[in-house]
Parts: sequence; structure tokens; C-alpha cells
Amino acid sequence: METTTATATNSKPTNAERREQLKQLSEQVKPLVKEGKFEKLNEAIIQTFYRNENHQEFKTFWQWVGDGFRVRKGENAFCVWAKPLSEQYKLKGELLGDDQKDFYPLCYLFSNAQVEPIKK
Repeated sequence: METTTATATNSKPTNAERREQLKQLSEQVKPLVKEGKFEKLNEAIIQTFYRNENHQEFKTFWQWVGDGFRVRKGENAFCVWAKPLSEQYKLKGELLGDDQKDFYPLCYLFSNAQVEPIKK
């Protein structure tokens, strides 16, 4: 299943396009989460749409760097939902306006097939 689209003028999808794609994927896997096949929506998205024989392990850019890897130039991230802003601000001890509490930013992940060890 194709999970990315591109605009006519740009080869990479915009954040708005990625958000819409992720909403569509989320709607498709929600029943699997409700049935108990997956604990979380992101897990269902990764297992159902992103994981294959090449892409097995998913981490953020900085998680890969921390583990001694670099993301190869030109690789495109896999999108999942980040923690809601309200939770992120709560961890920092900051308050957030009511209109932003339910906003879920995008989180960009890269797979083991998109990284290589950092040469020292």
C-alpha cells in the first residue's frame, strides 16, 4: 500500500498531506486496536503499513544517532503520531491553552534499512 503522495511542485509531501495520510491510516487500524490486536494506534500503523522484511526497527533521528547510526541522505521518514502537546507541556511543567490540548504533532521515524553506522 502506498502511504505517501507528493505535490506537483515538490517531491516530498507537505506536513498537511502527511497529517491527512496518517489520519487515513489511523482510521483503517482503529478497529484492530479496539479488538485488542494492538495496544496503541502507532504500533498498529507500524506493524500494518510500515514493517516489512527490510524495515524492522523504527526509531527517531536522534535515537538512531544516540545508538551510533546516521540516517542516509535522501531517506524519507515514516510518520506516526507524537505525544499530544498537552502531555509534552505537562512533562515540562508548562501550561497549554485549551484549544491546543488535543493536538497531536507528527513524529518522524526511520527504519534500520535507512541508517548506517557512524564512521569514526
